[in-house]
Amino acid sequence: MDITVDELEERRSTRWTGWLLLGTLGVVAAGGWGASRSISALVTRTEQLEREAAESEARVEELQVLREGLTRRVRLLEQQQQRAQVSHRAASARRAGELSARRDAARLALETTLKEERERGIVYLEEAEGQLRVGLVDPLLFAPQGTELTPEGEALLTRVGAALNVDGHLVQVASYPDASPSPTAWELSTARAVTVTHQLARTSKLPPERLVAMGYGPSRPVGLEEAPTPTPRLEVRLVPAPALDAARARAVGRR
Repeated sequence: MDITVDELEERRSTRWTGWLLLGTLGVVAAGGWGASRSISALVTRTEQLEREAAESEARVEELQVLREGLTRRVRLLEQQQQRAQVSHRAASARRAGELSARRDAARLALETTLKEERERGIVYLEEAEGQLRVGLVDPLLFAPQGTELTPEGEALLTRVGAALNVDGHLVQVASYPDASPSPTAWELSTARAVTVTHQLARTSKLPPERLVAMGYGPSRPVGLEEAPTPTPRLEVRLVPAPALDAARARAVGRR
């Protein structure tokens, strides 16, 4: 059967139309499959973000609880510190009052026991800046340039040491040089301070940790306001002892 040119073109056009339709359907199908995958991925990502957001919220709540706990702890520590400071100040005030009362008692005892020597002007008594200071004229205790106590000096120091054996205080022995300084003034004053310290330790039962010996050279001025200047002398001072920590206080108490 003969096919005309028009029929041939018509058949060819029909085939192309079919292929075009099939191609279009393929493209649409592929697009739908791709879109389906995109939607699925978007849903998965959304779910992941929601989980992460929930976890973040939970973590924020945990941190908030932790912060509140830390805030309460800091407030509690501040309150404890404030109470400790108040307690420390009160304890310091009590200790200062007790030490002052003990010094007052020691001063009254010294005023009584040293009345005659004070009237003779060979002993001076002064209380200032938390210290009770007893000034002794050197010739009363030592011969010129000597380091051995005179009998009168030994007896006097026995009375002084008994009055100064006060709890919570140190006893400092400060020796000044003679009126005519010498090259050995420092050595001489130091030796005299040590001699007096040993005498106090023997006669007053003061423990060694409460006794301090100090010798001054010629450049050191004499100290008591009440005494005439520049009378050379020796000072015995009653001063508050530094507060001991608990462990050291126990160690001292066992001696």
